Amino acid sequence: MRLVKEPGSARSGFRDWYLQRLSAVVLAVLLPLPFVVLILVYAGVVDQFGLLDIVDHFVSRLLHTILIFALIIHAYMGLKVMIEDYVPAIGWRVSLIGGMLVMMSGFGIWWMAIIWAWGG
Repeated sequence: MRLVKEPGSARSGFRDWYLQRLSAVVLAVLLPLPFVVLILVYAGVVDQFGLLDIVDHFVSRLLHTILIFALIIHAYMGLKVMIEDYVPAIGWRVSLIGGMLVMMSGFGIWWMAIIWAWGG
């Protein structure tokens, strides 16, 4: 039997697995909602003012916030595991994960600025 050269993060991985599954459930519930709104707009059920009322509502903004956090957590966990598994050099791993975290944080801040600055 070969000894493990590097045990990685030396964790069981349960926390990552749990966050990945929890964020997937949140995404499965919240991700169809914008498409439902689009279908209602294209079907003529909701007009432009109705759409603005939906987007400008506090609950809509809160759901957008939960959606983007779940999306970022889900993507970060999945890509982090892939980088840890397939990038052998520790320096590259740290650089890739750090760069990915900076980019995802920037995207999340940009999204929140748009959603919470919308309307009046």
